[in-house]
Amino acid sequence: MPKDSETVQSKAALRPHNERLFLDLIRTEGQMSKAELTRASGLSAQSATVIANRLVEEGLLRAQDAVKGKIGQPSIPYALDPDGAYSIGVKVGRRSLEVAVMSFDYRIIERVVRRYDFPHLGSIRAEVVTAITDIFASMSIAKREKVVGIGIALPDDLSAWEATVGAPSGAMADWKGVDLASELAAKFALPVRQLNDASAACLAEIAVGNSEHHRTFAYFYVGTFIGGGIAFAGQLFGGQHNLAGAMASLPSGAMSHGVSPQLLEGASLHYLEEAARAAGLQEDFFYYAAPVNQGAMAIFDDWVKTAAPLIAFAAVAAQAILDPDAIVVDSSLSPELTSALIAAVRESIRSNYDDRGLANVNIVAGTNGIDARAIGSGILPFQAEFALDS
Repeated sequence: MPKDSETVQSKAALRPHNERLFLDLIRTEGQMSKAELTRASGLSAQSATVIANRLVEEGLLRAQDAVKGKIGQPSIPYALDPDGAYSIGVKVGRRSLEVAVMSFDYRIIERVVRRYDFPHLGSIRAEVVTAITDIFASMSIAKREKVVGIGIALPDDLSAWEATVGAPSGAMADWKGVDLASELAAKFALPVRQLNDASAACLAEIAVGNSEHHRTFAYFYVGTFIGGGIAFAGQLFGGQHNLAGAMASLPSGAMSHGVSPQLLEGASLHYLEEAARAAGLQEDFFYYAAPVNQGAMAIFDDWVKTAAPLIAFAAVAAQAILDPDAIVVDSSLSPELTSALIAAVRESIRSNYDDRGLANVNIVAGTNGIDARAIGSGILPFQAEFALDS
């Protein structure tokens, strides 16, 4: 589960259950009338009216145009008011930082992006504080008061990845033991929630992706380093030590010097980036548009030949252990290249694995792409404040 900073506590426990229930119903089902909320919640019509009116007065719900039926009075549906609340999301990656403002309908409405060769703690700390300070300075007082918290999506134990990301020796050592959440909570007097970056991407898929409404799925996010998460019964599942869905640490199935390397060793975009730089090509080829450069496509195809079978092995293992509705694969790659990777994973499973005793291994594409981790970071404060189960 996500971690709360201890400096400023969430107000989630103060919001009545039935208010959170109504908000959850409308977020899930779309706009609903008071009669529909009454039926869905099991409350009396009088109680449902009181709760809906209170949420409208608070600015969290907004009445929509009346819908005329064949019989009786027109029905007035209610929807989430995008301006009812805001959050600040912070995504710290191994190659980039994003600070985003998210509205109550889970849309990023403003963002600041900084890129770097490696995540230097002092620089990132200063950039985050400056970005949030500037965002608040640009807000009206009324809007600033609607910010419910800050969410951080951050890779686990960044100090351990120094050599892999090419940082100078000792340059990332100060990440060990740092508590960025508490620092930001103290600085801005807001509750702060922190989650592993790939788990945050999984949370984004649960909340605003997942167009087929899968309730239980294993999630692979192919970023600079591959990671992931597990959605169980519509909730992000963290496990006993908050490490469930640690896809990067899965064995790859291959053997090297008597040891099976972890999945991250061959299925991460770090290796694609390295090959591109060695060929004198820009990494942006792979992230923002399908590359037309034949050399870039050849490098991508070579990477896929290694990565797809490794992801396929892990996907079949996840299917056997979890029996999910689907295996969701998303990435920082452009949508076209993500589709090509998924097609290769599907083919590897079809060609190489005996699926007796398993349900169909249903590989589907994630929907948030390169924005997934930033979206997840912005959702964290809303979950703490408004979700039925935070």
